Parts: sequence; structure tokens; C-alpha cells
Amino acid sequence: MATLPFSSTHGLLEQVRQCLQRRLALPVRAWAASQPEAQVWQIGAAVRLLATPAGPGPVPPSPPAADYPPLLVYDHVPQALGAQLRARGTSYADAAGNAWLQHLELLAGAPASEPALAVSSPAWHVQLLRLLFQLVLTPALAASAIPRLAASTQLPVAVVRQLLRSLAAQGFWHPEAPLGVSPLLLPAPARYWLAHYASTLRRRLNGQRYRSRCPTPVADWAQRGLPAECLWSGEAAAHLLLGCPAPPTSLTLYSQLPRPQLVQQLDLVPSPKGAIEILNAFAPATCFAPTDPRCVPPLLVYADLLTSEHPPHQVLAQALHARYLSNLLA
Repeated sequence: MATLPFSSTHGLLEQVRQCLQRRLALPVRAWAASQPEAQVWQIGAAVRLLATPAGPGPVPPSPPAADYPPLLVYDHVPQALGAQLRARGTSYADAAGNAWLQHLELLAGAPASEPALAVSSPAWHVQLLRLLFQLVLTPALAASAIPRLAASTQLPVAVVRQLLRSLAAQGFWHPEAPLGVSPLLLPAPARYWLAHYASTLRRRLNGQRYRSRCPTPVADWAQRGLPAECLWSGEAAAHLLLGCPAPPTSLTLYSQLPRPQLVQQLDLVPSPKGAIEILNAFAPATCFAPTDPRCVPPLLVYADLLTSEHPPHQVLAQALHARYLSNLLA
């Protein structure tokens, strides 16, 4: 292993330490080690590693036995070198943000002896489904640092850490995947989300039925402009996504607008048997990367169709699955 000048070594260790701290959203504290040029890094509450600078060239030999597991620190780890290090079970980190750490507990900042957190309450299950929906739609998001993942999903950082541990415990998440590579193990999470959406998350979205105050035909609604933050789902969205010429007979709408404001804008009145169903959006608008800018993603359209006992809706669900979801739900 090439020897770096002390000043370069210290600068590299500090640069990588700060980068790792940002990526994990956990404190990474450093102090001198007995080995020359190395440092002891404590990540979170309990994980301690011997951070040792590694120069360019072939994979260095295994370091001698030390008080702490080794962490090789590089300026940059090319893909081939990273594969060799992972195959050998050697943790590493670099100044470009690439890292591979074999410590599941870093997801929650808890000691390794603590059992993985399971989702034990309906509220936690709702949060899990909210997070999982966005990860399934955008798997690359799973490779993000935890603060960015929390910001994207509008969930607290501590909640995201605990939910990731739950996903790992259920086999949906590969906790030892390199940072920068999606650790989400599809397609099982997508099927899990679909199986639990209607019974857990949808029930908490204040779903209510309405009718138009004026005798406007339902067929005309799917073509009208909607207020910002409003998207079609269910039968109306399926018709738009599949290019069905027949008008829908029912409408499902997701909105982030306050319900009184939306009802007033659309001139609706409550009606238990009304053809218009409105639900609160459960994810940020930026999450709904549109296949069609008027509709929620096909996965959510499909889930809403499955909640209906109307036979034509089941036919639409099958067609939607064939066109958009066969790979995701394989």
C-alpha cells in the first residue's frame, strides 16, 4: 500500500469523515489510533472502526489484527476496486461519497445487539407505506443519504432510519449495499405495498364521496381542468392512461388542497352514493412523476381499481397491469 504524506493523509481522512457523516446523517467522531496514520472513528452511538488511508493500486493485504474492524479510506474507489473490497468483506469509504459498511445498526444509530425494529402500530405501518411508495416508484431514491431521503418523503430523519431497519428486517432492503447503489430489493416491496395499501393507508386519507351541485355529466369531468395539486386515479385515470374512448362512470381524485377549498372550487356537495371520490394525497406532488400529467402513477391507479367490486374496473386493472406494471409486480 502506497504511503501518503502525513498532511495529505490527515486531509483525506477528514474529507472522507465529513462526507460519511453527511451521507449517514450520524456523527462520525475521530481520534488518534496507535497505528501510524490511522484514526479510530466512532459512527453513531456504538460503531467503532479503524480508518486507515489506502493509496492507489491493487487491493491492499488484510490489515493486521486491531482493536477495531478496519475501514479503508480512499480518495476514490473505482467500480472494480469496490467489487473486490466487498467480495473480501472489507469496509471502505472515499471522498466521492462511495462507501460500504457492514453495519445494519447505522440505519438507526443503535447498538448491534438491539433487535431490528418491526412496524408494531398502525401509525408506523402508515409511515412505512408512505416511504415505501416513493421508494418503489423511484428506486434510485433509496441510494440517497438519509437526510435527502427524509426531505424527499417529508418524514423525520429518525423515523426514516427506523423504517429502513424495518425494511431490512423484512428482507426488502440490503443494508450492506454500497452507498450510492439502491439497496431496495424489488419486486417484493411493491407487492407488499399493494397488499396493504387499501386496508391501512387508504383508510386514513379522508375518502369522501360527492356529486356536482349542477347536473354535470360524469363523462365531462375527466376532460375538465383540475386545480393545481389535483390528480385523477381509479377509472378516470385508467381511461386516460389506456386511451379508452368510453367516458368513465366514476371519478377518483387525489388532492393536497384543503378539502373545503377544493369542494368549493369544484362546486361539489357531499353525497354518500356520489360518483366523485376525493382522497387526501399522501405523498409530495414531486413524487407523482407523471406517466400522464393528469394522473397519479399507474401503481396507485391499479390499487384503487382493485378496491372496487365493479367488474369493468377489474378489467381495467388487468389491462393497466399488463401495460405498466408487469415488471414492477413480477
